[in-house]
Amino acid sequence: IMVLALLLDFGMLAVLKYTNFTISNINTLFHTDIRMVKFLLPLGISFYTFQSVGYILDVYWKRYEPEKNIFKFALFVSFFPQILQGPIGRYSNLAHQFYEEHSFDFMRIERGVQRILWGFFKKMVIADTAAVFVDAIFDQYQTYNGLAILGVLAYSAQLYGDFSGGMDVVIGIASMFGIEMDENFKRPYFSISITDFWHRWHITLGTWMKDYLFYPLSLSKGMGKFGKFAKKTFGKTYGRALPICVANIVVFLVVGIWHGAAWNFVIWGLYFALLLILEKIWLLEILKKSHVLNRIYVLTAAVISFVIFDATDMSQAFSYLKAMFGTG
Repeated sequence: IMVLALLLDFGMLAVLKYTNFTISNINTLFHTDIRMVKFLLPLGISFYTFQSVGYILDVYWKRYEPEKNIFKFALFVSFFPQILQGPIGRYSNLAHQFYEEHSFDFMRIERGVQRILWGFFKKMVIADTAAVFVDAIFDQYQTYNGLAILGVLAYSAQLYGDFSGGMDVVIGIASMFGIEMDENFKRPYFSISITDFWHRWHITLGTWMKDYLFYPLSLSKGMGKFGKFAKKTFGKTYGRALPICVANIVVFLVVGIWHGAAWNFVIWGLYFALLLILEKIWLLEILKKSHVLNRIYVLTAAVISFVIFDATDMSQAFSYLKAMFGTG
């Protein structure tokens, strides 16, 4: 039943979101002319798919009893503030809040409104203002050779302001109803490593991947056998690191594909996987020696990732990176 439920959840997501991406690649590889399929993609499908899959796995692992009331389960999966962009909630955190009685609390309403206003400030003042510079520079980045980095810095502010501002609005609305949701951002641009960055950026996605993909994969029998082989072949140090590196590659490949059905998202995910592997092997020790160097490294790595994330294809991404570093 668990396997069937997972296939149904992931199957719907795969068909609706990735069918045309698959067709496009088949047409390119085999020079065919298969027509694209027009789907009406449900809003927020990536978020509530992961939320329901987390529930299924938690019930299978006997972390709590299954919910027998379908309407209560539907409320957990489709609670309206979070359905568009998260945060990805956990049943153990939200269920009792949804189902218990709530009384009117003016202080709670006030805090919720304050959080909503702060979110609108981020979105409408910071993100929308930054978008003016982003559009102006991104549209003609070839003419801003060496200064194109200003466009990426503005895009970094826009992306953070828009996404974290949206989270503030969601958390504020939920708070007004007496529902405390998980935080999704914690000053990511102050991170001291990319590992730390992913503990601060889209936090609920990172914890979901850690609990439901990274740990099950890295602790699986197959990975255990691979770890023993790696220790015999490469020694204890690299033998311990290699299974974790492989698990990180799989996790961030999924993270990339989850964000969008295009090759730039795949490369974006693998880019972060590579940085995390380098940090695991040796880079973290170097970064610990300088509080200035580690922040420069994180900001540089982040803005490069945003170029890849926003590009329509990798040739455009490389072209922009050349302009950004003054070699275009």
